[in-house]
Amino acid sequence: MMKEKDNITEKKHRYRKWIVGIVSFFCLAAGILFFMDWKVEDSGFWTPDYQKIDLSEVLNRETLSESDYHTILMQTGLGKMAVDELLEKATRADRLRIFEEYQDHFFSPGIHDCRRAAIIVHEERLRDEEGEPAAGFDIASLRNGDILITKSTHSLGWRHGHAAIVTNAEKGETLEAILLGNPSLLEHVSKWQTFPSFIQLRLKGGAAEAEMIAKYARTEGLGIPYALLTGIPVKAPEKIDRTQCAHLVWYPYEHFGYDIDSDGSWLVTPKDIAKSDLLEVVQVYGADPEDIWP
Repeated sequence: MMKEKDNITEKKHRYRKWIVGIVSFFCLAAGILFFMDWKVEDSGFWTPDYQKIDLSEVLNRETLSESDYHTILMQTGLGKMAVDELLEKATRADRLRIFEEYQDHFFSPGIHDCRRAAIIVHEERLRDEEGEPAAGFDIASLRNGDILITKSTHSLGWRHGHAAIVTNAEKGETLEAILLGNPSLLEHVSKWQTFPSFIQLRLKGGAAEAEMIAKYARTEGLGIPYALLTGIPVKAPEKIDRTQCAHLVWYPYEHFGYDIDSDGSWLVTPKDIAKSDLLEVVQVYGADPEDIWP
């Protein structure tokens, strides 16, 4: 009888040890994941560490040099194509006021916080006083085929970011793959103005191709299931049947002969696209113009 009681006690003790071990493991794992997410919090946005300057002298010139364009980029986040478009639309009297507005936004990041967007995905957004998403800047130029990237999403300590392609600039329409288990869908570009980091890219010298790419993206890329292992075993199938945010942007460009995946691996990421030599910066906010994704 005593032996039987000892066996029961020993089993209970063993079960307690197992339970304590399992709980300890999950607590440790949760702690590690929390630390990893906390560790990447400050890497999702950037603010200038230099002073504002008066842009009036530069903007009053009849012709801008490469140095002038670089100065404007570093002061406003506007690339050459956006600058030229704004200068063409604005009267000389309005030039300084318009560019100073972009300059103020570029140097004055809004208040943002980080919230859970999915089970393991966290997302940063600019917020107003009521805690609602708020636009922190204006988008100067938008064309079909433009690529939008933010560093404002991370999962399990990996700041993977998010990407989209503009499919109808006039309507502000973007094509995006957002969540695991959900199909790709059309969103509005205004949501991109609420991210504390924003990178807008455009195909170099390829306006006509970009139009075709945007049309193809909308036709072939809408309603495609999100899959984490997109790219295995085939990165560019004849017909797309699964995707993720960066792959959805890459695929139509690849179809027209433009491989905008800078490292060429099976996994296309927003960072890979941001570093492509085939693209040029149209506008950045909350990102270093000289190194948009270190």
